[in-house]
Amino acid sequence: MLFWISFLALLALVVTYAPHGGVELAGLTLFAGTGLVDAAIAAMKAIGFSPLTRSIVFGIIGGFNIASAGLTLFALMFSVLGEAPEQREARPLAEGAAAFAAAAAALIVAVSFVGGEAGALLVLQMVALGGLLLTVTSFVQTSIDTGDVADDGLDTLGGVIADHAANHAAFSAQLASLSRRGAAT
Repeated sequence: MLFWISFLALLALVVTYAPHGGVELAGLTLFAGTGLVDAAIAAMKAIGFSPLTRSIVFGIIGGFNIASAGLTLFALMFSVLGEAPEQREARPLAEGAAAFAAAAAALIVAVSFVGGEAGALLVLQMVALGGLLLTVTSFVQTSIDTGDVADDGLDTLGGVIADHAANHAAFSAQLASLSRRGAAT
């Protein structure tokens, strides 16, 4: 999962900075080549998108990719570091990440096919989507293997009943103590 988080974050940086000639950081120019986004730029030019519209489309794709990377990061943290309830929440987070990657892929597919230029960005986005779908599948397998939901529900119900009984007993003990003090004075 760390690979897909890194992959999606770098893909977001590529679509954000490569169309504008890169970004200067500590004397280095990062993402300076537009080779990965050339076909998408050509497709948008063929459609008739203005430079501002192209920037907005690339920004949306980058936003979808970074949202997907963030959700994948939280799914990883929940599945590895979380208790049982958090581990169950990891799968919907991974599904959300796949949905954001699918939205970015759909936008790239639409632009590429309408503009008549399919390139490296389309392939990379499809690879990211495929990887996230495999990740979601792995969460489905682990949720099936972890145990029965009905047994867990009974354990939770038993815990609620035990907590309620303990709170009631503590309240009764405090009330008895107060009544004894009141009778003594």
